[in-house]
Amino acid sequence: VDLAYLQQVAIAADNLGFYGVLIPTGKSCEDAWLVASALAPITKKLRYLVAVRPGLQPPTLAARMAATLDRLSEGRLLINVVTGGDPVENKGDGIFLSHADRYKVTDEFLSIYSQLLKGQTVDYQGEHLHVEGAEILFPPIQQDGPPLFFGGSSEPAIDVAAKHIDTYLTWGEPPAAVAEKLAMVRERAQQAGRTV
Repeated sequence: VDLAYLQQVAIAADNLGFYGVLIPTGKSCEDAWLVASALAPITKKLRYLVAVRPGLQPPTLAARMAATLDRLSEGRLLINVVTGGDPVENKGDGIFLSHADRYKVTDEFLSIYSQLLKGQTVDYQGEHLHVEGAEILFPPIQQDGPPLFFGGSSEPAIDVAAKHIDTYLTWGEPPAAVAEKLAMVRERAQQAGRTV
């Protein structure tokens, strides 16, 4: 994969009217933020789903990056919240948290991140994250920031989705299993006064 190939794919997807593309994240991929930054200027409508990684990057840095790329892409950024991943890769990235703690970090991360993208100054003291006077000076184009996408099937994942996420993602599973999971996420979101 080189830049010319990625440009061909992006232009083709844009011309064919695709809503957006997922740019993968992880050690076996090119950096998604840099790829999106390289492709956004050569497309007109295509949106780019790019990952934030709670536990790997601070929420304030992620919020600044998201606001910047949202402005540079003229409001075509989507955010993929990636909590899990390969345990070996996590250790290679310095993440040694348990499954439950990774989702606690994600909850705290999104509490800070979302407030920042709404233009708020944030003071936050959690179990894992702590910020004082955090703010971003240059807002995103999309009101309240780019939409958040997220997937996860565990109880802590569904709680995070219900509390924070705009669009819930799931693996390709039998339709009945997907319907059951989506119903559970919708019910939890409704209990939190939200719609996913």
